[in-house]
Amino acid sequence: MATLNACEMYGMKNKGAIAPSYVADIVVADDLNLSSISVLLKSIFLQSRYQRMLKKEINKETALLYGESDISNDCLKNITIFKKMSLKNLSSCEFIIVSGVLPDFFIKKDGQKIICLPKYEYSVFFGKMQRTLLMSDYIICPDCKTEAEIIKNFQLNGIYKGTVINGGSETVNKILSGNNPKGKSIYKNAKRTLIYSGSLAQNGLTASLMSLLSGLKNLSDNFYITYREESVRKTPDNLKKIPNEFHCIPMSGKTQYTISEFLCYILYFKLNISNRFIENRIDRLYKREWKRLFGSTDVSCAIQFTGYEYGVINMFRCFEGKRIIYVHNNMTEEINSRKNQHYKTLQKAYREYDTVALVTEDMRRSALEISGGNGENFTVVPNCHNYERVLEKSRMPIEFQQETESNVTLEQLQDLLASEKLKFITIGRFSAEKAHIRLIDAFEEFYKNHSESCLIIIGGRGELYEETLKYAESCKAEIILIKSMENPMPVLNKCDLFMLPSRYEGLGLVLLEADTLGIPVFATDIDGPRGFMKEHGGLLVPDDIEGILSGINMFVNGKIKPMNVDYAQYNEDALNRFMEICNLK
Repeated sequence: MATLNACEMYGMKNKGAIAPSYVADIVVADDLNLSSISVLLKSIFLQSRYQRMLKKEINKETALLYGESDISNDCLKNITIFKKMSLKNLSSCEFIIVSGVLPDFFIKKDGQKIICLPKYEYSVFFGKMQRTLLMSDYIICPDCKTEAEIIKNFQLNGIYKGTVINGGSETVNKILSGNNPKGKSIYKNAKRTLIYSGSLAQNGLTASLMSLLSGLKNLSDNFYITYREESVRKTPDNLKKIPNEFHCIPMSGKTQYTISEFLCYILYFKLNISNRFIENRIDRLYKREWKRLFGSTDVSCAIQFTGYEYGVINMFRCFEGKRIIYVHNNMTEEINSRKNQHYKTLQKAYREYDTVALVTEDMRRSALEISGGNGENFTVVPNCHNYERVLEKSRMPIEFQQETESNVTLEQLQDLLASEKLKFITIGRFSAEKAHIRLIDAFEEFYKNHSESCLIIIGGRGELYEETLKYAESCKAEIILIKSMENPMPVLNKCDLFMLPSRYEGLGLVLLEADTLGIPVFATDIDGPRGFMKEHGGLLVPDDIEGILSGINMFVNGKIKPMNVDYAQYNEDALNRFMEICNLK
């Protein structure tokens, strides 16, 4: 009844039930919420109708006026202007005149021309308006000031391929009459790479990307940064991390499915059922999604930098250019432990992407296990490390943000850091693979004979903060927990030893940050840190409580010293390697 009622609500006849005379569409959902299902069904129904409309020929004598406008057609004899939007008109008109934003599902049809009359006042996401502007053949602004604001605020300079014109309704009439008015081009021909950044949350992935971008500022015209606009809605300050030199092209709107594609989506991603028919539908879906989001921009190389999010991985895999996917972590462990990855998606990606970029050689084993191949497209591309920025941030004042949680106040933390106590620290999100509990157990044992010491754990996102806090409070040792601290470098800079107790990792970029500050470090002997630590003479300890305790004791006995890596040379090598895989060298 949930689907039947939803279909009746939206006027969908012969849908929503498995019964005589009904179309046997099936929707599978974990939570049979009427409102969510009805919205989903409406979206799929509209998209399905729109896809059928796209097969029709464009009517050369019609134009659609999409949004409010004072456009006049007095001088037009052979043009019919529709002032009411319909799917039929949207898909069949030769000209679309838009003053707002086009629907999320709209994909420009060959032969269509879009005339945009942008308004500066609007209540939509940046990406929705930018997408409309980039699809437009003409952007008509009333004056030079508005034109400059539109180009700047929507980052169009160099990438918009249409014509920018100063004018009004008379300009539109000229275009519709076949008399192209004079305008200007702001497009610059360049070889461009699209980089998917993820949500830009405070974590190692974001830190490594920002380090990479800092080294690419002189080549910023060659790179676009993309992210899911919805993912940064609640944390818009995350976007401030992207250097101003880079263009952003956010992915706006939800993925658009036909009914058959949605069913295949459920079978493939939720039920792990796969065959040639299902996979073909999945590929068709993501090829169209790429066209919907990026079809109006020139991209020669697409980089899935995070290596996570199966939808983006599949969409970039379907891109018809050079494709690069990064491996920042032991994805076999991610699948087995956190169950946050889709095995088939990773397998196809590691087999079909042109380059699989491993941040350390240690990642090869697990990636090969997933791909089941010979790894000819695998190559090591170390993460860049912005050591100068680390030094700069370490000199900043210690600050708590509004969202910061801690079992001590800022003043108590400052007093502790100024004391003579031995201060041990680890930094990593509050999740199981970071192994905070066993670190606490090891430190609790050490504390029995070294009461003038403390342990500081700083984490960002993660579901185990409350559990870890409760466990720490049950211990006799002095343990400080801090969650969501924007800049932990000033705290790290005042500590005596950094520990990486993880059960599995990528490179563990915070190891490099601690060493940059001249702080001794040790890590558990696992894939990821192992290669870097062995290369630079760092200490590896057994992957258990006893191993972590032995590392702490070795430090107290003066057996662990800073590695003092030449990070200028390290960063130069890493950047050169990145340029090579992007064919920019």
